Amino acid sequence: MRPEMEKTKMHAWKTFALIGALALGACGGNDAEAEAEAEQAANELAEALGGALDQAAEEAAEEAAGGAAEAAGGDVALPDLDLQIAVPAGSRVGAAIGAEGHMITGPGLALTVSPATDGSPETLDAAKEDAEMYSPTNVQEETLEDGWVLTYENTGGMGSNYFVTVRRTIGETTIMCSTTASSAEQQAAAVEACKSIHG
Repeated sequence: MRPEMEKTKMHAWKTFALIGALALGACGGNDAEAEAEAEQAANELAEALGGALDQAAEEAAEEAAGGAAEAAGGDVALPDLDLQIAVPAGSRVGAAIGAEGHMITGPGLALTVSPATDGSPETLDAAKEDAEMYSPTNVQEETLEDGWVLTYENTGGMGSNYFVTVRRTIGETTIMCSTTASSAEQQAAAVEACKSIHG
């Protein structure tokens, strides 16, 4: 924020707070000591109010921008999971929709990283069984040192879909990293990003 705008905003907060503080202190008289105390209380209230409004404005801006600023690229934090993920420049890390964890969107990339739950598939076989409902084709699987990767495709009313399901245990955190992409390139980018997650 420009300095002149910050000065004007703080003056408005102080004026508002001073009116309230003087009104509260009116019962104690109008001498210089009472006014000085009211001025101090007004300054403290203005600072608190200003901080709260600043925080609310920042949160609103982040929400409007999808929950986070654009990343420069490379490793970015997944704060809810205390992990990091490598993403392309211009990606955003926001809150997952309807679940814990994060949604990551960026150029050629869209995926969700969430803590594994009781309903999450624990094994590749379980994940493949879940996938059967989509009549999968081109099913590919990979075993990792800390988990596994399952990818497959299907054709729906809107064309081809490219699924990714990854389960990994990183330190003490077990995550599910998944997406339904619209191209094989997006599917491959999601797998790469899921594999990049680290503590």
